[in-house]
Amino acid sequence: MSRPSRNQDQLLLAAGRKLLPEAGISGLSVRRVAVTAGVNPGMFHYHFKTKRAFARKVLEDIYEEFFKGFSVESGGDAPPLERLRRALNALGRFARDNRRLLVMLLHDVVAGDAEVAGFARSNFPRHLRIILGLFRECQADGSLAKAPLPNCLAFLAAATAAPAVALGLFQAAASRHPLGLATKLLEPPLISDAAIAARVDWGLSALSKEAP
Repeated sequence: MSRPSRNQDQLLLAAGRKLLPEAGISGLSVRRVAVTAGVNPGMFHYHFKTKRAFARKVLEDIYEEFFKGFSVESGGDAPPLERLRRALNALGRFARDNRRLLVMLLHDVVAGDAEVAGFARSNFPRHLRIILGLFRECQADGSLAKAPLPNCLAFLAAATAAPAVALGLFQAAASRHPLGLATKLLEPPLISDAAIAARVDWGLSALSKEAP
């Protein structure tokens, strides 16, 4: 018996990327994935066995795609502060582009989904270690103040990823006028490339001064 075309698993993964931000793992339906992909549901089980194995593969593919670009931005021969700036911009753009997915993953974690929690434990420390390493280099060369790292990271997270996640929450809740403004009016000043870059610059500028 010949093996079914590998293209079918790619179609299913593409469908998963589309549906996970809407449903999360808990709400993902094998049948809906198969219908969206235009693939027989039996092929879903042939390629991925279970819904959770499939969801884990989708999440890993999304993260690996991000991490590849993140590694390029945070690497090279530029000074540590510039590499940190690039890394934070990459993180902010990832949060922006995947804000609905991140909201659904947070929902699943709060609901006690072990698969999502395990994925986060296995992958998120990878980019966090790079950011921490760059921050230590910046503190060592004097380009950033020697303040407590957890507090610095919390401050920078609020400057980079938090606005995108907050907007994702508003959109997931179908809130058309959060803060009294139309959602579409909030997007350019909050999550454009220029807005992300400006907040990163402000954050790093604030942390370059000696802590009181």
